[in-house]
Amino acid sequence: MKKVKAHTHFDITATGVTGHYRPARGPFRDRTGQEINNADTWNRARNQQRNWETLTQLISLRTQIDNVVEPVQNQEQWYFEFTTETEVFNDGTDPVGVLKADSDGVPMLISLDNRADIDPVLITSGTRQNIWFASETINIE
Repeated sequence: MKKVKAHTHFDITATGVTGHYRPARGPFRDRTGQEINNADTWNRARNQQRNWETLTQLISLRTQIDNVVEPVQNQEQWYFEFTTETEVFNDGTDPVGVLKADSDGVPMLISLDNRADIDPVLITSGTRQNIWFASETINIE
């Protein structure tokens, strides 16, 4: 089994907020404790969730992901990890090379809790890199 660890500068907070804003549903707190009490707070939490959904859907294009550890924020970075059954992301030279190639250039939403100078797309290498992936083999008994 492969464990993939990732971190990004994009706000990928898993808020659990989905669907469209309906005033009758509020006020409430999302999964992270943020108060949702109007259209602006709903849209912000929804956009954070959208970024998280974009990454999980992107990763799931090639494999079923398991043991997903939802993102944790530390300063201006979000960390998450997951496992896969196979080495589906190995391009022959990099154990996550296929994932990097799939991710590069994918649009993300900005103006959340991420850095103000971030590009609005995933960048997997170079001086403007804003997402990193690493893989390790693990034994699960």
